[in-house]
Amino acid sequence: RDTMKSRRLANPKGYVRAVVAIALLVSWSLAVFTGFLLWFAPTGPRTGRLPLLLALTRHQWGDIHFITSVIAFNVTIIHLVVDWRALRAVIGYLVIVHRQNNLLE
Repeated sequence: RDTMKSRRLANPKGYVRAVVAIALLVSWSLAVFTGFLLWFAPTGPRTGRLPLLLALTRHQWGDIHFITSVIAFNVTIIHLVVDWRALRAVIGYLVIVHRQNNLLE
């Protein structure tokens, strides 16, 4: 039995959607983690020079937070582009359901 023939080929659109979804989860999780780290970090004179976590200072974590936030934002835009038809379909469905139940009036 040939294993190469028995494998299913990946659906390219499904594969891209899966990769974007994972990238979305990872990037926003990192942005939230660094945001909480900065939120709870001590403030005041010279505290930005002290190591906070993993031998990085508050300012370095701020740079990491900025980069992860920009990445998360860009992945979100990619997600909207990739799933635009699905988003329009869901919004259309919700509008129809609300119109039928007179919830929008």
